[in-house]
Amino acid sequence: MRMAGVALTLAALTACSGTKSTPTYHLPPQPVRELESALPGKHVNIGEVTYTAIAIRTDIVSVVGSHADLLAKGQYVRVRLSMANSGKTRHNLDLYKQRLLTTDGKDYNLSYDAMEISRAPDGPFSIAAQEVRELDLWYDIPAKAKVRALRILGDPSSSRLSDRLTGTPVAGSTTTADLPLTS
Repeated sequence: MRMAGVALTLAALTACSGTKSTPTYHLPPQPVRELESALPGKHVNIGEVTYTAIAIRTDIVSVVGSHADLLAKGQYVRVRLSMANSGKTRHNLDLYKQRLLTTDGKDYNLSYDAMEISRAPDGPFSIAAQEVRELDLWYDIPAKAKVRALRILGDPSSSRLSDRLTGTPVAGSTTTADLPLTS
């Protein structure tokens, strides 16, 4: 009886201690697409959006769609990007400002043709409040180039009303961040 009282007291103290963990979703694993490499889930935050590169495929010789196909000038690189908006308003991402960085210090624009042929989103891309989205970014880089990172140019704005009225970004936020694309 005495042990039961001690156990109840400890349980009550633990419940009142204020330590509470944030619940998380338990999503089923996604299969990696053919010839694609899963990445270890490195992420960067810009404002209220978390960007995570979840997969990459290099050395793609052509992009094929239902209406067209096109050979790469060098090699196509496809990066699977996940975005999670923790804010209370939508945030925009201009897909054509996202740059692929290579180990030789050069950076590359998205391939408009590959994005269109693969029917990937184009132009300004909007992510709603509390939304998670995934998409592919396609680049055409020299055949011998080695990928290093994805330079994200994002929206650092805050969804707090007082911040939105003054244009104040999220505290400590930057506009760009480099997301490593290596294992």
